[in-house]
Formats: sequence, structure tokens, C-alpha cells
Amino acid sequence: MLPPDDTHPLWFQIGISGWGALGVVIATTVLYLVYTLVMHLLGPRLMSAPSVLSFTLVALFGAIAARAMLGNSPTLLGALIAIATLVVLEALLGRIQDGAAKVLHLRGPSPTVVMVHGHVITPHLSRRHLQADHLMAMLRRAGIHRVEEAELVILENRGSLTIVRAGEKIDAALVADVEGRRLIPEALIAH
Repeated sequence: MLPPDDTHPLWFQIGISGWGALGVVIATTVLYLVYTLVMHLLGPRLMSAPSVLSFTLVALFGAIAARAMLGNSPTLLGALIAIATLVVLEALLGRIQDGAAKVLHLRGPSPTVVMVHGHVITPHLSRRHLQADHLMAMLRRAGIHRVEEAELVILENRGSLTIVRAGEKIDAALVADVEGRRLIPEALIAH
């Protein structure tokens, strides 16, 4: 693409028009919201048992979004506007997280009981888009050698596991907000 006749070639490479800047802000905002939604839905699955495919998908999502944010002719100022827009959106989402985000469920899924006394709670895994084989791989990585060693397993909202091993207890305050709290035997709760 050649610069217009009335534009200095250097400005064409690093600058951006007012409409171009508005386009970058709109594209960045829409793609940030879509990317946030995708990661909200699939993030725990992609990050709980990372594979080459999950890393590839996340990288591809990011590359496609970055290219689309910058428009037809990426420029230095366009990139700076996109970065500034992302920082502002992240700050705004952080500020509304305790208010409107709770109502819209943008906080992410609640920590969820996924195993009790070595038995997998399949419906809870399904709601988090995970399968039992992913859970078993995560338990192995956490140093669990026998399923019976895991008295209680909680899948955290970002995909990590909290494991209460045989002979241990967990403080009641730590499981107060956990989905499936009623499934936790009182013998495992420290009062």
C-alpha cells in the first residue's frame, strides 16, 4: 500500500489518522471482550492440562486478534493506541469486577469440588469443560500416586487444583465459597 500524495512517507509508516485511531480502539475493545469471553469459557480447560494444541490455540487467538486490532496498515501509533486501549480495558474490568462483573459472571467460575474420597464428580468437571483424564493428569503432576491419596480435590477458578490428602483437613473458611461445598464430608473440615 502506498502513502497518499499529501502524506510524508515516514508519517505513513508510524502515524495514524483520527478515523484509523478510532478503528483501532473499536477493534481492540470488541476483540478484548471476545477474547475475555473465550478465555472465560475455555481458559480453565486450556490451562489446566496444557498441551501443544492448547498453547497453539491461545497463540493463534492472540495473533489473529492482534492483527485485526491494527487494521490494514499497522503503524507504531496504531500499536501504541491498541496497547493503551488494552490497559484501560483491563483497568476498567478490574474496577467493575466486584460489582457488575459478579452479576454478569465475568469473574470466572467458582472453585468447584471435583473429587471426594477418590471419586470423580463428573458433572462438576463437565461444567468446567474438563474430562476425567485431564483431572488424572493434573493429579499425577501434583504428586498423587494413588487416587485414594486425594481425599478432596477442588478445581480453582484458574484451572489449578487444591488437594487435601489423606489424613489432612481443610479450614472451613477456605471452602465457604466452593461450589459443591455440601459434598465435602465434615470429617475433612477443620473448625
